[in-house]
Amino acid sequence: MMKCPVLVAFCVAWLGFLQVLSGQSVAELRANLRKAQTKNERMQISYDLAQVLSNQRNYAEAADLAYQAYDLAIQLGEKRMASDAILLSGDAHYRRKKYPEASARLLEAWNTARNYGHRDVALSAAEKLMNINKEQKNLAEALKWSQEMITYLRENTGRGTTSGDAARRLEGQIAALEAENRSLKEQIAQLSGKTQEIETSYKQQIQQVQTQTQQELGKREMEITQTRRQVDSLEGIKNRLLSTMTKQQIMDSLFRVEKEREIQEQKALAAQLELERQKSESARNLLLVVLAVILIVATLLFLLYQSKQRTAKTLATKNKIIEEEQKRSDELLLNILPPAIAQELKTRNKVAARKYDEATVMFVDFIGFTYLAEQLTPEQLVSELDYCFTTFDRIIGQYRIEKIKTVGDAYICASGLSDKNASPSDMVKAALQIQDFLLHLKAERMNQGLPYFEARIGIHTGPVVAGVVGEKKFAYDIWGDTVNTAARMEEACEPGRVNVSESTYWKAKYEFEWQPRGAISAKNKAPMDMFYVTAVRDARY
Repeated sequence: MMKCPVLVAFCVAWLGFLQVLSGQSVAELRANLRKAQTKNERMQISYDLAQVLSNQRNYAEAADLAYQAYDLAIQLGEKRMASDAILLSGDAHYRRKKYPEASARLLEAWNTARNYGHRDVALSAAEKLMNINKEQKNLAEALKWSQEMITYLRENTGRGTTSGDAARRLEGQIAALEAENRSLKEQIAQLSGKTQEIETSYKQQIQQVQTQTQQELGKREMEITQTRRQVDSLEGIKNRLLSTMTKQQIMDSLFRVEKEREIQEQKALAAQLELERQKSESARNLLLVVLAVILIVATLLFLLYQSKQRTAKTLATKNKIIEEEQKRSDELLLNILPPAIAQELKTRNKVAARKYDEATVMFVDFIGFTYLAEQLTPEQLVSELDYCFTTFDRIIGQYRIEKIKTVGDAYICASGLSDKNASPSDMVKAALQIQDFLLHLKAERMNQGLPYFEARIGIHTGPVVAGVVGEKKFAYDIWGDTVNTAARMEEACEPGRVNVSESTYWKAKYEFEWQPRGAISAKNKAPMDMFYVTAVRDARY
């Protein structure tokens, strides 16, 4: 007796351990089911998972997974799996007490197993169908399934080929089923006897109700007869009273009746007028409400319109400011970069370096700048430089020449870049105008007793590479031997003159008067032919 509690505790602990293991296996099986690639894998894993879930009493999901395994088994022609899976699905519904679903699945298991010759599955399905009908008190159907099992066992077991033990087990199963049949028949007989008793009692109750109904109807007929007698008596009294009334009383009675009728008509008319007044008042109130709503809506629409107008005006003002700022920004960018380069920079946020084969570069450098810087204050020096460089900008702008940069007192520009003028002749004309300007400025400053600037100008034509360097404070610049050669032309020039290389000379030969200088050495250069430009040639020549 002392060992029973220990045994029970051990069983409970073992079941808990099995549940933990099954929980782990459920997670693994679910993961394997998601990864399954073939129908055969999904069929087997669905069946195994249904068995584990059924053991965990998760019968609803177990029933669905088992039916999925059954459907896949039918598609794959796996007969044994089809029988086992549909039986497992029906058993899960049976354990959930979902008898209609269980009956349908178990009947399908019974038919499938019989067709495929799986006797154990067929008998298990029939036994569960019998139990379902017994639990639902449908003993006739339970008896039918018991007889089905006996018939199936006798038809599907060959006695001549059965061993002794198997024959005895079979006879034991048949005997147990026959005993179950007898028990069911006895229960049906008992229920039939009770039914007969209930039917007899019901008929007696019906007869009693009919008797009571007849008695009640007799009482009602007597009451109706008495009521009719009372009505006949009252009618006689009325007739006697009418026969005894005088003509004057009849007239008075008719007059009162007429008055009462008029009063009723007036009351009805007053009620109708009151109703019409109420309707009119309701219509007036409704009209006032509608007008108020219209007024409110109109006010809201007007306020919304004003708000939109203010918003639109504000947006227009802001857009105008933005456009003006954009325009100033574009103008500032165009003052720094050529138009094509500026557009590319805005579009792509960077500029690719470009090579130009026929660019003409001009260097302008002031003579004695250090001496002049000592003679003038910084403000006067910067003002004088600004005046000269601004004039240079205006002159080269006439010929669509691109200003590159100023370095101290040096001024550098180029043509033949991007969309700018590619004619070396225009560069030479601009150089002559710059020297003319400086010559007139020299005369003015000498008359005023002030220091003055003199400049050397060098020009060369050849290939250059142009582009923008850096990410901040964009600087458009040019590189190449052409730039160095133009600087050497300027260094080899005399003040107030324009010194031109041979390549430029040949491209502008027929438009100017020249003074050949011969081959002259330059810094880091072999001797080069140089030419002074003296004047623009007369068009008549």
